[in-house]
Amino acid sequence: MKTRLHPAIEARTKCRAQALPIPFYRFSIMHASPRHVFVYGTLLVPKIWTAVTGAPDLIEKPATLSGHRIARVRGGDFPVITQVADETSTVKGAIRFDVPPDALRRLDKYEDGFYLRETISAKCEGEAIAADVYRVSASNVTDLFSDDHWTLEWFEKNALDRYWNRHFG
Repeated sequence: MKTRLHPAIEARTKCRAQALPIPFYRFSIMHASPRHVFVYGTLLVPKIWTAVTGAPDLIEKPATLSGHRIARVRGGDFPVITQVADETSTVKGAIRFDVPPDALRRLDKYEDGFYLRETISAKCEGEAIAADVYRVSASNVTDLFSDDHWTLEWFEKNALDRYWNRHFG
């Protein structure tokens, strides 16, 4: 039995597989100045970050985001996060500092329709840093979250080559 994907995931996969432009969606926050961005998934891989943003030389530091949960998207190789009530639930990632507006626009297109770009407070070197993050709303959790936890190590070992070839190859 084939697992049915969420319509937003099907559209994203179809556009990328056919090298079509991914539809641009309005995000909750748009800025014309550089922003810090908390990344937690495929964008932690340097070659994916560079292919998406065209901004390879930005400062990046490890960070954690409290009150969030990460999982593999249902039927996919990439992760989704959402806010949860449990402040002890954390997502490990990194903050990319001073991401220029053009790179933000490219990130918005890459993250597409079912992610919201919102400003959060992440912990970096013991300090709270305001940064944008791409996450899903709680109303989409049931449709998008699988029972599989997502880690960078799992992704690099099991899915990176397939993901790269599907989206960038």
